[in-house]
Amino acid sequence: MSSLGLRLPSSKVLTNGINSLSTPKSPPSIGNIVTILSIDGGGVRGLIPAAILVFLESKLQELDGEDARIADYFDVISGTSTGGLVTTMLAAPNEQKRPLFSAKDIITFYNENIPKIFPSNRYALLTPLPSFCNN
Repeated sequence: MSSLGLRLPSSKVLTNGINSLSTPKSPPSIGNIVTILSIDGGGVRGLIPAAILVFLESKLQELDGEDARIADYFDVISGTSTGGLVTTMLAAPNEQKRPLFSAKDIITFYNENIPKIFPSNRYALLTPLPSFCNN
């Protein structure tokens, strides 16, 4: 896999412009399609994609059961700045190699830590969150 996350034929990896062989990576979870979740940064506005992920995860749980997590549906999860924090929480494994956090946990984390991560009174306007985030 290249540093950009692109699969190259014959398990060859382009590393700093030099072709090298590597251990074959696991195949995409759905046929030949690689599913990618990318979440932009934006400081405290990370609550916006987190709220959307809470909604999406709840719908996935309606279809696939209470243990369904966002990370179950993507081969690659990445983000920048606050989006990186969100994706790290989505992808962090527990001892059973299942996602440690649900999307709802991200909302809770932000609510408890916004003043520490983003010290400013201007973020007080963002609470309380919409009711569907707190279910």
